[in-house]
Amino acid sequence: MSEQYQNVTVEQLNYSYTETPFIHDLSFDFKAGELFNVVGPNGAGKTTLLYLLGGIIKPQAGRILLDGIPLSSFKRQALARIMTIIPAESNIAFDFTVYDIVSMGRYPYRHPLSSLTNNDHEIIREVIERTGLTKYADKIFNQLSSGERQRVLIARALAQKTSILLMDEPTVHLDIHYQLEIYRLAQSLAHDKNLSIFMISHNLNYTSMYSDRIMLMREGRIVKIGIPDDIFQPELLSDIYGTVLSVYPHPKTGKPTIWPD
Repeated sequence: MSEQYQNVTVEQLNYSYTETPFIHDLSFDFKAGELFNVVGPNGAGKTTLLYLLGGIIKPQAGRILLDGIPLSSFKRQALARIMTIIPAESNIAFDFTVYDIVSMGRYPYRHPLSSLTNNDHEIIREVIERTGLTKYADKIFNQLSSGERQRVLIARALAQKTSILLMDEPTVHLDIHYQLEIYRLAQSLAHDKNLSIFMISHNLNYTSMYSDRIMLMREGRIVKIGIPDDIFQPELLSDIYGTVLSVYPHPKTGKPTIWPD
């Protein structure tokens, strides 16, 4: 069972790779049951922010709180039971099966030399089924398509039973079918499983369709946070992305859709 720390608060966060600041005074929050999406042009600081949230790198100033408790106070194994990072892609050196990869999500709950328990196997089978991977369970991970591998990485994260998922461009390199599948799954995990989902994305239209709230970034700063209708304004997007963009309501949902002029 995961530790139930679900609400993330960021206060005046700053980070730099050199003497020049890269992340500037960020303050925001996201919470349980919410798909919180971050968009912005390349170099906006989105992935660096994700690494800060995941404890991979440490801020020079400011703090990150999990239900009011500083992220820095959690030991690595304890943090692995609270949150997990789902990378954009993963290169596995050995010929592990899908079942093997998903089972790695149970490591934070095990002694290094212990075997998987019956409960571990039950959790693994459950998340494999939930992510539509049952027929791939015995297949070699490296022989799967990009979309199938991405679902395996999500299944591994779900097996970790964390309450916070940090997703780094999970639909990069995927075709339209798998992109849609990943966004629907992320929304379902937030709304149906009450998880806190932080996602970085470059697909503005899917972000508009499935996000609860969106944070727009540029050059390490927050430009605006709000619902899709607040964020996807043509003048604002055209300025941020440096190209003329138009916004039209989706014919069925009414959600804003973004197109180049």
